[in-house]
Amino acid sequence: MAVVHFSNRHISKNQTLKECIQFHIDYAKNPEKTQNGLLVSAYECNPETATEEFLISKKMYEMITKRSQPKDKDNISYMLMQSFKPEEITPQKAHEIGYQFAYEFTKGEHQFVISTHTNKNHIHNHIEINSTSLDCTHKFNAYKRWGISAQKLSDKICKKHCLSTIKEPQQKGKQYAEWKAKKENKSWKQTLKSTIDEMIPQSKNFEDFIENIRKQGYEVKQGKQISFRAVGQNRFTRMKTLGAEYTETAIAEKIKLQQSKEKTEKTNKKSITSFIDIEQKKKDGKGAAYEQWAKIFNVKQAANTVNFLTENNVDYQKLEQQVQNSTKQFNEISNQLKQKEKQIKEVLELKTNIIYYARTIDIYKQYQKTKDKQNFKKEHNEDIIKHEKAKAFFEKTNQKKLPKAKELQQQYQNLLAEKQQLYQQYTTAKKEMLEYQTAKQNMDKLLQTKQKSSEKDQEI
Repeated sequence: MAVVHFSNRHISKNQTLKECIQFHIDYAKNPEKTQNGLLVSAYECNPETATEEFLISKKMYEMITKRSQPKDKDNISYMLMQSFKPEEITPQKAHEIGYQFAYEFTKGEHQFVISTHTNKNHIHNHIEINSTSLDCTHKFNAYKRWGISAQKLSDKICKKHCLSTIKEPQQKGKQYAEWKAKKENKSWKQTLKSTIDEMIPQSKNFEDFIENIRKQGYEVKQGKQISFRAVGQNRFTRMKTLGAEYTETAIAEKIKLQQSKEKTEKTNKKSITSFIDIEQKKKDGKGAAYEQWAKIFNVKQAANTVNFLTENNVDYQKLEQQVQNSTKQFNEISNQLKQKEKQIKEVLELKTNIIYYARTIDIYKQYQKTKDKQNFKKEHNEDIIKHEKAKAFFEKTNQKKLPKAKELQQQYQNLLAEKQQLYQQYTTAKKEMLEYQTAKQNMDKLLQTKQKSSEKDQEI
């Protein structure tokens, strides 16, 4: 038996498009829930670079169709959660069925990432579907009652694998008032979900999250079930009625994941910082209190600099060479990364022109055959221009035989994976270069200060 829940993703007020996609995919891929990532796979994308691939497809969609949606109304992705009856299925089998379910549901036209969670007594799949199609020409058709269709498809696949199904599923409908409110963009539940999404990144823990919800004007009732009520709302809304991703446990896990990422980012920052030029700051009007604080800061940075050089077994005589080596390494990786980005751009440009060519070829053939070319061109001018531009691009790039879509997609994925590896090397190399440069500057200033002090002692 597999129960299917679904929801559409929107960008929260304080999030970028990339942050929103990354957050949901990272939450689903959590190694602690997916047997260290063994139960994570994807269709027509790499799980490690899925966020970037989703983003690129959306940019191409806007470029090809010239269409875009307001941030608060754009469905950036869709989530399907497929939950199985406890002890009825193995994690590997659940993952296999989930992949088949996602592929058939999207008809193979959309990228998706599937993660199978084993942290609860019931195994369940998280499926994040890119709303933009593979050819970047249309969005997922979220037709009326598509959730019911998803459940029926899941049941059909489960039957083939000899799993139990819900014989008479009860579809929980919305009250008329809630349906009407949602249609008018005033749904209490929708508003509460949006508020929760906004508060998660701003919260340190679940207690802090509850307090932040209160600050948004909600009344909170805590008992067996946590409930919220907005100003003007008659009844409380229980968290469990918002869906599987809005339970107390799910929200606590999201906050924990967010805090873990922030901690990692802080740890990865530079370990040493440049000295403050106290004399310059005094000229700028800083007072005695600031001078005292700056002296303490510089002493700490001096200690950090010496520790850094000791840990890396580098003395002052070798420091200049290390600066040159790290700078050279950074520049080499930076150039490789730029070259890789150029190759990705070329593949995307080729993919775009192939799409233009395929979409306009029939019109162009009619244009070539027609006698009244002038009027035909007036009516189909845009398609004819696109087709001629695509042909010119193929000639310019010496494309004698156009690659197959599957080959091009594979090349694109390989380039993205290589770029991802290079970017990690780039980040490490940049950090190392900046640390050695800062260490050199700090040591130069320390030695200058000692030299001046020694000269004063000799004068005395």
